[in-house]
Amino acid sequence: MEGLSSMQSFSIHHCVLIFLTLTFTTASVSAAVCSTSVKLLQPVILSCEHKCSASVKWTLFQNRDVVFARCDQTSCTSQQKGYTMSHDQYLKGNLSLSIAAANYSERNTYTCECGVSDITTVRLSIETVFSAVQMSPAEDLLLDLSVPEPVKVFYRSSDSADDELICNVTQSSAQCSSKYTSRTSLHHPQLTLRGVTSSDSGTYTIQNTKYNEDIHVYNVSVTDNQIPWWGIVLMVLLVLVLVLAVIGWIKYRKDANYRLFIKVSKQLVDVNALVNKAQSEGNEAVVKAEKAIKKLKEQYRENPTYSEQIQMFCQGKELQLQRCTGEQGEALILTKRGVRSMMEKVMKSLEMLSEDGEGHLQGNSVTELEQMEQDLIQILEWCRSSTNPQSSTEVENLKKHLEEKCIQ
Repeated sequence: MEGLSSMQSFSIHHCVLIFLTLTFTTASVSAAVCSTSVKLLQPVILSCEHKCSASVKWTLFQNRDVVFARCDQTSCTSQQKGYTMSHDQYLKGNLSLSIAAANYSERNTYTCECGVSDITTVRLSIETVFSAVQMSPAEDLLLDLSVPEPVKVFYRSSDSADDELICNVTQSSAQCSSKYTSRTSLHHPQLTLRGVTSSDSGTYTIQNTKYNEDIHVYNVSVTDNQIPWWGIVLMVLLVLVLVLAVIGWIKYRKDANYRLFIKVSKQLVDVNALVNKAQSEGNEAVVKAEKAIKKLKEQYRENPTYSEQIQMFCQGKELQLQRCTGEQGEALILTKRGVRSMMEKVMKSLEMLSEDGEGHLQGNSVTELEQMEQDLIQILEWCRSSTNPQSSTEVENLKKHLEEKCIQ
């Protein structure tokens, strides 16, 4: 049979040699009795090794009329669904029987026969199924009996080493101890234990009555998942702390925005006052106002809230200062633009003096010359206050040139 060696991993074999007296022959023969276990619904191989020239069949040990599969020199046939033999393996002396998916109904004792002789007898069992069950108090525990034959249900508490018999169960009835009678009910294939408590934690074992085999073992843990009172108090406190933290953060953000608004408003008022002052005072006030405007623009250039408003405010104040730089006679408040205009006027007058000299002086009153000198003095003061030494030197030279002309 192909694949027999790989499928052997699903079986555990323990063979013992016993003597059987066959009722169908007058001679006594020796048959190896093997015990094989397999996981539920897994494939399994029932091994039988013998060189047999006669026909071979696998039968039920207790009833030889029940045949599962047979082979002869020409072929192998399956007599029951799920049981097969390989003809190629048969010719090599491997008479093993393959079961596709071992269920509880396949738990039995099988015999491999060569002709009229028993070669091997195999006892097939299903490995115990283990289940871990986590439950809450007042829930119902459902125990799957799995097998049609009578079983016993045992309970062992977590702190005990002894098993306690709960019930003897058949398909139609459950005979339970007085301690469990009122709490159990049978709806085959399930036995129900109602309203579990923490004292019901432990191991529940379903055991086959005939062979004393453990069919299914439940490891049950009943825990109270309710949150203790102190846990509820702690959760409430944590929620309160979180809410207060959120409220505090929001309040801080609002306060921060309000503080910034007050700060900006004060700065705008200060700059506006400086610009208004510059309209009535000299160059120093103008320079101070220009510096304040520049500082305000730089401070809020990257601010997403006030950048645009600050820029517009500063542009307006700069225009207001520029309007003060036009020709307004003695009331002129000097800026760079105003200084340039005044210097051009003085330069033009000096050029006319250089070209025309005495004739020009005769045509100009002393008052005009004094006004020219005052203009140069005012320009000189502005240049000094604006920290521009080069401009101051140029104005000084113009002043000297004017004095020389006046002396001439």
